[in-house]
Amino acid sequence: MSTEQPLLTIDDLGVSFMTGGAGVQAVNGVGMTVYPRQTLAVVGESGSGKSVTALSTLKLIPTPPGRYDSGRILFDGSNLLDFSERQMQRIRGNDIAMIFQEPMTSLNPVYTVGDQILEAIFLHQKVNRARAIDIATESLEAVGIAEPRRRLDEYPHQMSGGMRQRIMIAMALACQPRLLLADEPTTALDVTIQAQILELLRTLQTERDMAIMLITHDLGVVAENADVVAVMYAGRIVEYGTVNDIFETPIHPYTHGLLNSMPALGEGRHRLQTVLDVTPDSSRLPAGYTFTPHEQAPRRPIEQFPILSTLVEGRDNPMVRFLFDTAMRAPLLYELKPQHWVACWREDGYDTEQTIRPDLAFRRESAAVAG
Repeated sequence: MSTEQPLLTIDDLGVSFMTGGAGVQAVNGVGMTVYPRQTLAVVGESGSGKSVTALSTLKLIPTPPGRYDSGRILFDGSNLLDFSERQMQRIRGNDIAMIFQEPMTSLNPVYTVGDQILEAIFLHQKVNRARAIDIATESLEAVGIAEPRRRLDEYPHQMSGGMRQRIMIAMALACQPRLLLADEPTTALDVTIQAQILELLRTLQTERDMAIMLITHDLGVVAENADVVAVMYAGRIVEYGTVNDIFETPIHPYTHGLLNSMPALGEGRHRLQTVLDVTPDSSRLPAGYTFTPHEQAPRRPIEQFPILSTLVEGRDNPMVRFLFDTAMRAPLLYELKPQHWVACWREDGYDTEQTIRPDLAFRRESAAVAG
């Protein structure tokens, strides 16, 4: 067994928001690990809890209205949820950096690109201005920006969307973080620029031994870049495994629905399969749909679970029946086969070890460390 330790461990994380006097459970019992030089992709529809999980890692959830209800976020063995704001300022942008979804709204339009990169450098590194400018220039050059020294004096509106995204990456990597949180890093970019950005992230990860948590809904991006995949739905992880297992032998019907809704070259289909359900409002989950551990939900036929109706052919599959035909307690993650976890209700007599938090150090061969 490997003695390697994870860089980041999220264990039973619960995050809620108070809206209009009612609590909304955005993240409920999420657990995952990220190892050095590993890319963990977190996938799911909008509203599934992906971004809230990433923002919680840096304690960027505003409190109130947000609240950390439960769990731990361990980085190098220390629980970040116990850190003060001053302690978190030393972590953000230094050990853990984040690329946000929309570069035009994340960059301040009234400051030059150079000013914004230098701010992060001065905050975390004891260098003079001349050295800071050199670091900023090197960062822009590393992400493929032509004439990097001149670009430091330009404003975000003077650059294209692809260049602004590269600027965001340069800002995130200026202080050599060990973990990069990339929240939809290629949103609103054309396909050519997307490929360039993702190739850039892979190259920088290899050069700097950096771990990446990739937040995305694009399964093509996941297939190309991820080592491990966590599929989220309604604030919970419903399936977790290596990228090969998730794409070749998916178990959860929601994962099947996501994969089958993708068009495939060379396959003639009259219509694409769609996921019939949308992520529900967490404040108004119907009875039997809720994941509350103490609620006794009645047995319900598969037709009453909208996400399951996406996999009609699975009704006679005993594994699917095992996963979803009983609802007497909250679904938990079980390791149904080696290195492959699925959220399910445990049927009496089914002998398997329960695992709440997956722990998977797998990397593709190209990303693995020799020896």
